[in-house]
Amino acid sequence: MAVLTCKDSGKSIYLRDFHRFGRLAHSVDTLLNYPEITRIHAVIEWVEPHWYIRDLSKNGVWLNGRKLEKHSKSQLALNDKISFSELNKVTYQLTSIEPPKDLLLPVANDSLDAIVLERYHFLPNNHDPVIIVYFDPHNYMWCYESTDDHQVSPLEEGQTIAIDGQQWQLFKAEMTSQENTIDLSPISTNDLEFIFSLSLDEEQTELKVKHNDGLQDFDVRSHHYLTVLLARYKLADIKNKFAPEVQGWVQVKKLARDLGINECHVNIQIHRARKQFIESFNNMSADTLIERKRGKVRFGGEHYVIYKGQACESTE
Repeated sequence: MAVLTCKDSGKSIYLRDFHRFGRLAHSVDTLLNYPEITRIHAVIEWVEPHWYIRDLSKNGVWLNGRKLEKHSKSQLALNDKISFSELNKVTYQLTSIEPPKDLLLPVANDSLDAIVLERYHFLPNNHDPVIIVYFDPHNYMWCYESTDDHQVSPLEEGQTIAIDGQQWQLFKAEMTSQENTIDLSPISTNDLEFIFSLSLDEEQTELKVKHNDGLQDFDVRSHHYLTVLLARYKLADIKNKFAPEVQGWVQVKKLARDLGINECHVNIQIHRARKQFIESFNNMSADTLIERKRGKVRFGGEHYVIYKGQACESTE
């Protein structure tokens, strides 16, 4: 994430991938309310792999003391100093030039750092989450779910959520790049083969996922047993010739009973499985692995095999 820091106040401005500065309050990302500032005064934008600044003003923009040529792009570097006015001597320094990243910003608490969002988050920590935040690449949107009520809701730009009594606000820095990115070779569920290996006592479950000529090793994890149990439910329905749209769906309550854990723990295990999956296949939706609807879940895979000793269960 790129950061522009005001030299006078020390305040940090996190930069969006197309960040506008000016006086037009509802059309800019950073308001510069000085009389010599133009409505849309300047733009800082991310054009991979660099940040650039453009002067769109009537009165000028200065980079390291040099007045910029109007409407032309100037590449930015770490520690560059920017001034948006010759009259107002406020200087801003570029203290980070990392690529744009969506953030959760602490509300009214400068002692906390921003949370840089990846694709899947357990908050406030991995061990005892109260909120799950994840990105849906199909709908280009963030979602969040409370571990109390398990309700999934969209998380919009500027919206706040409470985590352990602290309010956090979503800051979307990747708005343009997320919406304009087109995956030219999307992976579908049919492209994947899930290979489960169970120990004889079913205490350990290993998962590998084959894609084309590659094999992704998901190692041994406790949440893989939940996933393989869902795969077994689906396989049983396939063998019973149930319609595809109903195959594999199971109540979370039944899944919890079969696993011998409570529903809250089941939901956290589901999220752990989905998180690990999309960290390896980050252009796929979490529903590719485990689908959910109204208190039910099912395994999303189409091709899979389950090994237990010499025994083999398969969709083939």
